[in-house]
Amino acid sequence: MSEALVPFASALIVGLWGVLSLLAARAGQPTALGRLALGRAVPAGGLAFALVTALAGLTAPELIGELQARGAIVVDRLAALFDALLVTVLLAAVVADPRSGTDPRATWGRGMLLLAGAGAMLTVRAADWASLCVGLELATLAGGLCLAAGREGEPAEGATAAGRESARTWLLGQGVGAGLLWLGVGLVVAATGTVRLHELGARVGAVFLRWGANTTQAAVDVLQAKEAMPAGLIAHARDAAVEGMAPAALYVPGALLVLAGLLVRAGAFPLLAGRTRVAGRAGLCGWVATELVVRTAAVAALIRVFVAALHAPRVVYAPYGWGTAAAVVAGVSVVVCGIRAVRAADLRRLLAWAGAAQVGLTLLAIAAAANFVAHAGLRAGGLEVADHYLWGHTAAEAAVAAAVIGHAVFVLAATAAMAAAASVHANRGLVDLAGAVRRSPVLAASLAICALALAGAPPTAGLPGRWWLFTAVLEDSNVLVRAMAAAAAAGAALVGWACLRPLLAALTPAPGEAERPARPRGAALVVAAVLSGMLVGAGIWGQGVWNMAEEAAAGIAFQAGSKGRREWLSRAGE
Repeated sequence: MSEALVPFASALIVGLWGVLSLLAARAGQPTALGRLALGRAVPAGGLAFALVTALAGLTAPELIGELQARGAIVVDRLAALFDALLVTVLLAAVVADPRSGTDPRATWGRGMLLLAGAGAMLTVRAADWASLCVGLELATLAGGLCLAAGREGEPAEGATAAGRESARTWLLGQGVGAGLLWLGVGLVVAATGTVRLHELGARVGAVFLRWGANTTQAAVDVLQAKEAMPAGLIAHARDAAVEGMAPAALYVPGALLVLAGLLVRAGAFPLLAGRTRVAGRAGLCGWVATELVVRTAAVAALIRVFVAALHAPRVVYAPYGWGTAAAVVAGVSVVVCGIRAVRAADLRRLLAWAGAAQVGLTLLAIAAAANFVAHAGLRAGGLEVADHYLWGHTAAEAAVAAAVIGHAVFVLAATAAMAAAASVHANRGLVDLAGAVRRSPVLAASLAICALALAGAPPTAGLPGRWWLFTAVLEDSNVLVRAMAAAAAAGAALVGWACLRPLLAALTPAPGEAERPARPRGAALVVAAVLSGMLVGAGIWGQGVWNMAEEAAAGIAFQAGSKGRREWLSRAGE
């Protein structure tokens, strides 16, 4: 039993500590023990333990993609990598939170943040629709309740009122996304007859095979015939046509609705659902929960559904595929969000727009990965079929690895930037960062590294991350994907310029600044410095980061636990 729980240890720890934090906030602080529970030490210690567990799971040699919990959960390196990323962000947010450790409202927010993390960690290892939807909804609902705790630096009554308004806005927008997702899942399940994601690819192929069967086409020909036909023959032909075409007629809109629902969760333009307005009023924990934790869960769900499952040639691109819509949304999202990021005057809103642009880049890589798998071995060109098959799967895994690295770089850089801002927070937006060089060289250096990472510049991991992502996308021969990649490059340049503005603000003396400005708060500054150091280290030792991401993406297109996946992983390990 204990061995079966090892792959879920980090998620269980995060969820348990979240519940303990909520109980502590509910109980108040009448005793010294209560004050200790309300502080940061207990949740931070639990998250540190969860981080050690996640890193240990990431290095475990047996993580080859097995199914557990009766096929509802997949255990592989991709889930372990997302676990490590999520726990790192949760730990950083708890430590950097500027509110008092004995404030019940702050403790409530931290508890909800941890529950959102537990939901996201369930989503990243989902192997069926139920676990995916439950994880996403837990993360979304807990993120909304985390917003209700309010923003730091404001009076308790005002912060609570603003927090509740933000929570209502968030839950209303995400409720629309939930409706789209659930309706899409219902249609896909009705069309395919399965709730298992690892069975979805074969079932969808059967759906289109039935649609193209000779009996269905013959029935359609009978119904379209100009000459009179017996009533019995027409009724039989109508039944045969409906039986052959109904599954496909359910699947096509269902897949697009699932895509739309997940993009609402991820926050891609134009499916933001009021996300940036919420981000501008959110506290640190609420911002991290909604902008990073929920977004990470949605990105993992997109990979699980649309690369690992829905990668058959007929379901990727036009006229019946999701890839065309995904590529267009991705390109438009990066361009529009880049323009809006340049105009943002608040760090929270700026990073929210930058995050939406990063989702567009990630979605382009996901669409390219699915296209590589769809055409692996089908059109060899100048290669042998076996070589083209090998190239297709290898290129797909490279695209997924690039998507994961790009998303991870943004998440770490955004968390570090928010921690740096929290150390000098005064509710004045980017003005708070003015004169950071005089306040603290460490703060200035952290801001500089975060800005460079978000802009995709050396010596941070942002440069190799952008390089790998655009290399993977441009290797796709699809003209639409390449055109959207060109548009995304222009949008990414705008995002880069927007993210350099905090650095410029840090180098600019604040108007009327005192001769000896107040120094930043220590815990948040340490978090910003540590995460910035990680970004620089990942940029210098980029090959090691790439190898780790490639191992996580290995075998992504093969059914978990299957013989084909084992053979592919054994070949990759040789």
